[in-house]
Amino acid sequence: MSATASAASGRHGLLDPLRGVLALCVAVYHLSVWFDLWRSGSGLNMAAARLGNYGVSAFFVLSGFVLFRTAPLDRIRREGLGRFWLRRFLRLAPLFYVGVAVNVLFHLGMGPDPTGRFLLENVTLAFGAIHPNHALVTGGWYVGLVALLYAVYPLLAWLREKAGLPFLVVLAVGLWAWSLPSTLHDVMAQAPWNRFHAYVLAPNQVFLLAWGGLLAHLHAGTAKRLDPRWTLLLALPLMWILVRPTPLFFDHLAALTGWIRYRYLLVATGLVALAAFTRVGTLPWPGRVLARLGAWSYGLYLIHPFTMKVVARHASGWAGFSLSLGLAILLAAAAHRWIEAPVDRLGRGKA
Repeated sequence: MSATASAASGRHGLLDPLRGVLALCVAVYHLSVWFDLWRSGSGLNMAAARLGNYGVSAFFVLSGFVLFRTAPLDRIRREGLGRFWLRRFLRLAPLFYVGVAVNVLFHLGMGPDPTGRFLLENVTLAFGAIHPNHALVTGGWYVGLVALLYAVYPLLAWLREKAGLPFLVVLAVGLWAWSLPSTLHDVMAQAPWNRFHAYVLAPNQVFLLAWGGLLAHLHAGTAKRLDPRWTLLLALPLMWILVRPTPLFFDHLAALTGWIRYRYLLVATGLVALAAFTRVGTLPWPGRVLARLGAWSYGLYLIHPFTMKVVARHASGWAGFSLSLGLAILLAAAAHRWIEAPVDRLGRGKA
């Protein structure tokens, strides 16, 4: 979702089209809930909940994959730590700052009250290490956790160079074990109003970035790639697991906790792996459209809550949903052209 993936994922199989699909899943899920399109417990409501929430999880895996795949230790040494962190900061911060500014200036009520403390956490992107839901943008918890990965990544890259695959296995398994108390008990043990706040905490999420890193190591170790037709065929049963109308749930967090969460996370990781390991040449037009949407995915993720706030004052139901989604895509395209792409060129020294 972040611009980190945008710059590099096109060189690795079908990751850009996948990012377009994931961005749509996240936006459709949120907007369908906010505009109350489907009753709770219906097949469409449950499918949207799984696709949207595990779409975010897949973005974590993808972000870890792209960073570990494209930024080995020797590259960090060549460019220097300061340059490495500056480039990552420029990929996350500018559009996030725009969202924070709009929220604060127009009193949209996203996140906590914008006190000096919370403004400082958001300006420094340090909130991921404190509490991801201190973000002053709806959905900004993802940004905080990815910023946390960027902060510690040079150390991870050094350990990877020293210990190789065993380190990545220990990291992925150890961080997964760290998530077990939250996923199996702690989240649902909270009062209902606090469950999502517990769900987004680092111990419950960062192992997905490590899973992406392990996947990147395996990807770098083999030149074998799948034919795109095989990729689509293998993806179908994985998608069915996410959209099938069983087991029944009404509280969406019920599908994000317990052992079943790890089943769905393996599915999401499998989809990222299939996309990454695909041999691809010239994409057909649907793939090109999705790849373009993938390039806009960070903006679409951050912007669609804002378009909902605007549109919901004037339209509801399917009309509000459609207007919000369409406007979010248009603004994401504009943000990519006028904010993300120029800043990315600046970070690469190509301005």
